[in-house]
Amino acid sequence: MNSRERIMVVNTHTLRKGFTLAEVLITLGIIGVVAALTIPTLLNNIQDKVLETQVAKAKTVVANGYKLMMARDEIFKIQNLPILSSCNAMNDTACVAAEHKRAFQIFNDSMASLSPDIMPEEYKIEDSDTPSPFKWEDVKYMYMTGDGMVFGIIPGENLTNFDVVVDVNAKSQPNTAVKDLRKFRFSGNGGQLYDVSEELAQDTQCRFDNLGACTTEEMCYSVEVPELEHSGWYWYMSWDGSTCSAYQHI
Repeated sequence: MNSRERIMVVNTHTLRKGFTLAEVLITLGIIGVVAALTIPTLLNNIQDKVLETQVAKAKTVVANGYKLMMARDEIFKIQNLPILSSCNAMNDTACVAAEHKRAFQIFNDSMASLSPDIMPEEYKIEDSDTPSPFKWEDVKYMYMTGDGMVFGIIPGENLTNFDVVVDVNAKSQPNTAVKDLRKFRFSGNGGQLYDVSEELAQDTQCRFDNLGACTTEEMCYSVEVPELEHSGWYWYMSWDGSTCSAYQHI
């Protein structure tokens, strides 16, 4: 075998070790499919971890701030806090703002430019078409900390506790109850903080498939009922003084 023949054999052998264009394209296609399936899940997991960290930080801010507020005035019962006892049940916004600025590092608040208008109009509930019943218009006082978290205060009916709703990333997504929107309740002698975020995801709309949310006789009898397949039958709404029910009648 001469040198030219040896070179041709070597070159042929080398070419046989490579990949065809079709093989490369198939490989890239498989990589693309795998990436399309795994990257969204990975990104969601990362977002969930970030939100968990922010929620933990928000809870610490709330707990430490109101405990400091109680300690400074040597208060043991929550109803004796100035924001409840001296600020007209939190209706005096200037008074509430002054008390909060003594205990929290506030970047913006209701006395400045922070208002419900700059917050999301509604928050989603996972696995539900009905949005969260929470509205920023319902809070008595709003404040924002330097890290962009927005807090809203809602006093309890008997003024022995109050709720703190926090959006840990303001208007940024996902704007979902029990994710970036959380709710804490400050109550009990000495001040204890409880996570009651699930209340934000409760469906409170009175309708036929959610009769448990119909809490008055008027709401019960105003429910729009679906049509029945068999002619001559209809739905009969019933209110027993506390519960709304539906029955089929001829």
